[in-house]
Amino acid sequence: MKRLIGFLIIIFVLAGCAKDKPAEAKNGIGMEKQTQTASYLEGYIENPQLPDDSGLLEVDQAIEDSKGKSTLIKMKQLDESYQIGDMEITLRDAKWIHLRPSYRMIDYFHGLTGNESKFNYVKVFVEITNASEETLQFSPVALVETNDGEKISWENELYLESLNEPIESGESRKGNVGFIVDETKDLSELTILTSDIFDEADNKLTDAEEITVEF
Repeated sequence: MKRLIGFLIIIFVLAGCAKDKPAEAKNGIGMEKQTQTASYLEGYIENPQLPDDSGLLEVDQAIEDSKGKSTLIKMKQLDESYQIGDMEITLRDAKWIHLRPSYRMIDYFHGLTGNESKFNYVKVFVEITNASEETLQFSPVALVETNDGEKISWENELYLESLNEPIESGESRKGNVGFIVDETKDLSELTILTSDIFDEADNKLTDAEEITVEF
């Protein structure tokens, strides 16, 4: 009888382990997905206007949330750094995305595009650091121009993540900069013009520079 009870206990234990295995596999998948998130995105707060594109890594891949549905058209992983005067700027990634905003977000895009129900936009994830000993005024992306000659200025920037505000000595910031692309049918090249660099008294310190991104 004792042997029978012991045998039944072993069966129950093995059954319990078998039930746990799918959960372990599920957790493993979750961990794998988490490690695929780029390290430069750590600490980045999701934008309130546009869907989170961090999971968009393959062409034609789509994601959808309460802000709309985004489909990746093209992507370029960059990780390229530039020294512009005392400002250090790093471009991490560039994406061309098709967006169908949710109904509640349509008003936000009204006035920026003739078709606010769906449109294409280009975005760049940027990191900037002020390496000087004073507060500087600088915009990492003041103007963009596509290979078709379409130009969009900072006034029509989508993300509004405070990358254009005065930056103190030693301070670093990161975030997205994005622009609606209405006229360009096949985006193959994006030219980024930074702003000039000014001190707090609006004295010009360094000229703007151009950066070219090829998709």
